Amino acid sequence: MGFFDTIGRGWKMSKLSMSVVKKDPELMVYVCISGFLSLGAMVAMAVPELMGQSWTKTDDGQMSPAYMAFVFLGYMGISIIVTFWNSAIVANAHIRLTGGDPKFMDGVSAAMKRFHLIVIWGVIAGTVGLLLKMLNAAAKDSKHGGAQAVAMILNIIGAAIWWMMTFFIIPHLVIEGMGVKDSLKASKTMFFKTWGENVTSGLGIGLITGLFAFLIVIVSVGLIAALGSLWWVGLIIGGIAMAILIMWSSAAEQVAVSALYLYSKTGEMPKLYQEMGMTSYQMGPAPVKLN
Repeated sequence: MGFFDTIGRGWKMSKLSMSVVKKDPELMVYVCISGFLSLGAMVAMAVPELMGQSWTKTDDGQMSPAYMAFVFLGYMGISIIVTFWNSAIVANAHIRLTGGDPKFMDGVSAAMKRFHLIVIWGVIAGTVGLLLKMLNAAAKDSKHGGAQAVAMILNIIGAAIWWMMTFFIIPHLVIEGMGVKDSLKASKTMFFKTWGENVTSGLGIGLITGLFAFLIVIVSVGLIAALGSLWWVGLIIGGIAMAILIMWSSAAEQVAVSALYLYSKTGEMPKLYQEMGMTSYQMGPAPVKLN
């Protein structure tokens, strides 16, 4: 199977993943809940400083160690929230893709069973994410051009390596029930088995999302211009449409992970994808063997 075959498979998988969300829209509810809880955590992190509480600042006006610890815990909370609800999506999608008919609580129940693993992984992922953000911020703040360029390159490389190593970690944590160390090892091995499809499916979902976002902006601007004094109606409609699109694409990304995980493990396309016209032979070689 050539490079362009791999690209084509990944693109088709991205479209099918978005179709699965259309067929199973409750997956977007998980994303919505995750977003609201994360927003609440962000607001909670900012409240002490906005209220001017003295413990948030040192005498010279810098962020106090106590407030830095508070913000760090907030970031960890957000990471755990996102990991938990992504796990629920993966678990729910796994049921759907293997021929089942999942209910809303099925994904939540599956995530709750692995809650201890999700918390551990959420803290690890949140810490790495925060370190990458700090490296990126350091690159932007650096006044030395060479140091800034090196920091940016290291940030990009680090983020890419981390993404590749952790692409399949949630299925292994939630579906297989593996520990974090074993899940990380299995995720890395599985990623390189289907790396082309992994990359292309992500890019495909991004391109489709970008196209719909462009159309929403055009329509919203048209409504704002046409409605005159009721311009705010067009703004609200555009905002709601954009929010639905974000939830749709976020859920589709996790569905794509679930589908690629199933193929890599079994050598067969998920039953639902086969029903949509994507057969196993289109995916190429046999499944990866994990030690």
